[in-house]
Amino acid sequence: MSPVPDIAISDFERLTDILAGKGIEEIDILGGEPTLHPDLRSLIEIACEKGLRVSMSTNGSDIQSLISLSEIFDRNMLTIGLSLNDKLIDNSMASYVHVHKPLLKSVCASDRFLPESAASFIAMPDIRYYAIFMDTLHSSDLRQSLSFPQFYRKLQDLRDKHENIEGVYCACFLPDIDNYPLLEGIRCPAGTTKLSVMPDGSAYPCYLLFRRPEFKLGNILIDDIDQILKNPALAFFRHFKKNNCLNSACEHFSRCRGGCPAISLMVCGDLNAPDPRCCQQQL
Repeated sequence: MSPVPDIAISDFERLTDILAGKGIEEIDILGGEPTLHPDLRSLIEIACEKGLRVSMSTNGSDIQSLISLSEIFDRNMLTIGLSLNDKLIDNSMASYVHVHKPLLKSVCASDRFLPESAASFIAMPDIRYYAIFMDTLHSSDLRQSLSFPQFYRKLQDLRDKHENIEGVYCACFLPDIDNYPLLEGIRCPAGTTKLSVMPDGSAYPCYLLFRRPEFKLGNILIDDIDQILKNPALAFFRHFKKNNCLNSACEHFSRCRGGCPAISLMVCGDLNAPDPRCCQQQL
C-alpha cells in the first residue's frame, strides 16, 4: 500500500466547511502521528474557526508541540489525547501531564489492563483516563486481547477505585441509546454517528476499513456528502437483526449487537461473524 500524503490546508478548509455546514460539531485528528504534520496548528485553527471541537490523538513523541498547542487553544476547543501504553515516561512528558493535564488513554491487553505508565498518573486531580478495548487486526492478535465481558468487568473494577476512568469500546457492543438515539436499531455506528476520512478525502464507514475498496463511500472533497451517506455499503451497519454471538449466557447478550463487524471481517472473513475477541476466548 502506498502512503497517502498529508492533507493540504486548502483541502482541510474545504472539509471543515462541509462538516460545519451539516451541523457536525466535532472532528477527530488521528494518525499516524498528527504532530508530524507541518501545518497542524493551522489545521486546528481552521476547525475551531468553523465552530468544530477538535480531538487529537498523539503518542507524545513531540512534547514541545503539545505544550505549544495546549497553551494556544482552549481545552473546550482542543482535546489532546495522549496514548501511554508501554511507552516510558520521561521528565518532559511527566511535566506536560502535570501542567496541562491532557486526556490519558491506553489499550487494555490480556497481560496488563493498566500499563505502569498510566498507573502513575491515574489518581491525579483533574486527569481523565480512558481504557481502550483492544482492536485485533489479525488472528495472531487474539492472544493479547481480552473478551469484551472480561474487559468490561476489569473496567468496572477499576472505576470502583477511580471515578475519573471511562471505557472506550465500539457501540456495536453496548450502544448508548440514551445519549445517541440514532443508534436505536443500528448494527454498528459506522456511517451513522461516525464517518472516517483519509487525508485525500476518501470516506469510509470506519477507520478499520480504510483502503478496502468495497467500503469506499466516495470522496468528501468531491462528492456530495448526502450521497456519500446513502451509499449501499452502509446498509449492513444500519440494520440490526440479531446478536450472532455464540455465548447467549453472556451478561451483555441482550444489549450487545454482536461486536465489531470490521474486526470480524478482518479476522474471520465475514462481517456478520461473532466478534472473534469474544467467541475465540474463554469468557
